[in-house]
Amino acid sequence: MIAPDLTKPVRKPELKASALRAKLLKDVSPFRPVALKLMRLVAEPSPHLPRIVDLLHSDAVLTGEIMQLARSPLFGPRYEIKNVLHAVAYLGLDRINSMIVTVALRSFANAGQTPLAHRCWRHNLVTALVCQRLSQSASLLPDQCYVAGLLHDIGGLALMRAFPAYCEEVVAAVQGGRDPLAAERDLFGMDHCEVGRWLLAQWGCAIELQNVAAMHEAPPDKPLRDRHLVLLVQAGSRMADLMGMSRLGLECRHDLASIAEPLGEATSRELLTKHPEIVDSIVMKVNEVEIGLI
Repeated sequence: MIAPDLTKPVRKPELKASALRAKLLKDVSPFRPVALKLMRLVAEPSPHLPRIVDLLHSDAVLTGEIMQLARSPLFGPRYEIKNVLHAVAYLGLDRINSMIVTVALRSFANAGQTPLAHRCWRHNLVTALVCQRLSQSASLLPDQCYVAGLLHDIGGLALMRAFPAYCEEVVAAVQGGRDPLAAERDLFGMDHCEVGRWLLAQWGCAIELQNVAAMHEAPPDKPLRDRHLVLLVQAGSRMADLMGMSRLGLECRHDLASIAEPLGEATSRELLTKHPEIVDSIVMKVNEVEIGLI
């Protein structure tokens, strides 16, 4: 029996999702272990600070990148941040966690070494910053919204890593009139939402992050856990598309009014009335993050 060639996009419907999962485990490097452990530690009811500092010290390269970002104009430190303990004390655990995930996702995207991977990384970053900006009016935690936005399309990045022709194949299908998720399932056995949920579950990430990855493209109408977070990330992702930062380079299919409509009244009003200001601040922060990580 000849084994299927998994180096090319999957075109045979009989190829099961289990084969794709095996390929992802084989070809996609895991997320930075320190980032995954830190997300779990920060989520504990009473995080143990010395344990967190020891964890950060265990990855010298990652710690160095975090210190570089902490000293950047993005966070505007009022005094010199000399070490990890100072950074945690100044910025707080939630902000440090957000920074760690940012650096880890950039590293995950850069492993692909392609402009397409960088575009997907920037789309996720813009989504995260939009979600963070709108979090207060949505009555959600800013850093929770940021991390959820940052990881919502992790499945797309993984598929790019596993299949070099991923973007070209999906874009061609969409331009031919196909639904993007249906095209992904036909080509690869799973869509990027299913891949994202599965990967985050494999990595032991929080259920709300798994739900965001699974449902951000098409949140169900019925009540569900984390619905407000899922809707906010959907809006953030569409805002990134509207700003010309689509992960696949496609034109946005939504206008500002349709993006704001599913959100709560306060969040929708903020997005509609402060749209130019929000866009300007997001573009500035994207530049600051990328400069801070050089």
